[in-house]
Amino acid sequence: MRAKRNTHHFECDYCIVGAGSAGSVVADRLSEDGRFRVLLLEAGPVDKNPLIYVPAGFLKLQNNKAINWRFRSEQCPELNDRRLDLSQGKVLGGSSSINGTLFVRGYPEEYDRWAELGCTGWSYAELLPHFRSIEHYDGGHSADRGSDGPLPVTALAVQHPLSWAFIESARSLGFPMLSDINGPRDIGVGWFQQNRQGRFRASTSSTFLKRARARPNFQLITNALCTRVLFEGRGAIGVEFLRDGHLFNVKARQEVILAAGALKSPQILQLSGVGASNLLSRYGIPLVHHAAGVGENLKDHFLVRVAHRVRGCVTLNERARGWRLLRESLAYALLGGGLMSIGASNAVLFARSRDGVVAADLQLSFTPGSYAGLGKLESVPGMTVGLWQSFPESSGRVSIVSADPNVPPAISLGYLTAHLDSSVLLAGIRLARGLFKTPKLARFSACETLPGPSITSDAELLGHARAYGASALHFSSTCRMGINESAVVDPELQVYGVRGLRVVDASVMPIASSVNTHAVTMAIAEKASSIIRSSIK
Repeated sequence: MRAKRNTHHFECDYCIVGAGSAGSVVADRLSEDGRFRVLLLEAGPVDKNPLIYVPAGFLKLQNNKAINWRFRSEQCPELNDRRLDLSQGKVLGGSSSINGTLFVRGYPEEYDRWAELGCTGWSYAELLPHFRSIEHYDGGHSADRGSDGPLPVTALAVQHPLSWAFIESARSLGFPMLSDINGPRDIGVGWFQQNRQGRFRASTSSTFLKRARARPNFQLITNALCTRVLFEGRGAIGVEFLRDGHLFNVKARQEVILAAGALKSPQILQLSGVGASNLLSRYGIPLVHHAAGVGENLKDHFLVRVAHRVRGCVTLNERARGWRLLRESLAYALLGGGLMSIGASNAVLFARSRDGVVAADLQLSFTPGSYAGLGKLESVPGMTVGLWQSFPESSGRVSIVSADPNVPPAISLGYLTAHLDSSVLLAGIRLARGLFKTPKLARFSACETLPGPSITSDAELLGHARAYGASALHFSSTCRMGINESAVVDPELQVYGVRGLRVVDASVMPIASSVNTHAVTMAIAEKASSIIRSSIK
């Protein structure tokens, strides 16, 4: 890395790295009372791209390198040696600015499992107040939902007829209707909820960070790539960052907080000398603390689609083209509804793959459209069920391949390396096929296009999944919280073996989240903010 050292230094009480789903929340909460100076660094630009604010605009943002890290995985041996494209937000709001706008909390049982694994204070009952405090839910008063938080959570503006057919199909198979998918629940089918304010996406930038930016004790620096955490001995004293070809130092009087996400936070730790000693020595990085767990245990949902060609109903595919697209654009501009207000999916089914499973281990999401590739809808009518195993046993890793912070880390996804994952995935594919065979959906089906009617055996279905499956982009657990030797942070999210350094993002999850990680990550950040404020002497 060639860069000029700038003599101008920044000082603050708390330096936060990453202005995404977690960092924006922490920045807002720590700057609230005015006692502390908070500096927030974001590697990407300000969120000015107008497509960010249109819920359906997420499709066009998946390939936008200006605001998306656009990582590429290592070859996946279990996926025929394919390399996958991996989207992660590189902009104010992080992935909350480019995701499908869906808000899903997960199961109470999974957070109770965190507590059972030694993460004291992280049970569902202890996390619930933080879930409630982040949200402004407009679906009615409930002891489980919040109405005073900064982040709007609202019902979908459009409930497509095909999505209704999906819901009725699930009900015909015995699944109960969920009036609120984010209340206490088990198996069942229901409507997704969105982070949307009127017609516009609500990101952590447009909500939490908007409040922080109005305060005199808060400073934001965009296009600032964190190159490493600075240490004196084993005490974190600040960070170094790169901007416009110049290196700058930040002195943090209280703490450094990494909130760069499950793919970037472990890379920053490793570049800073916190990681596996053999990995660091390979690239000439001085060791601060040997922590073999940094970058290990990468979790993600492996996404497989079952799709059908549609007859007798207009799908998103046609509405996104020609005169229909013009009509949709006018409807959105004038009324704030229609196609442009739709997120990644409409309806969702939570199911068990087999008897004896404590919590539902399958999520099936329905979209009244079909895809021709990443961020591209097909030109012919289609509908899709995207499914994943909620609690994958397979793990991957994130590791540096250079001491240069501009070089992306190696991301090994590790999909389908655990036998159970394959059997759960097969159960999900067969359930999706069963839904399409029910009268409510079958009347709209011209034919199955994915995997295709000729694909029937377990081996063929798995072969299809290996050839066409993709990442759901729900990365977690690479700096996992816990009390065993593989853990990177303790239940207060402090990095083991050093002082003055915390990690606050999806990387600290001790196990995979069962659902989309956005809501859980914000709740982690909200709780972390409370922990940090209560630790101030």
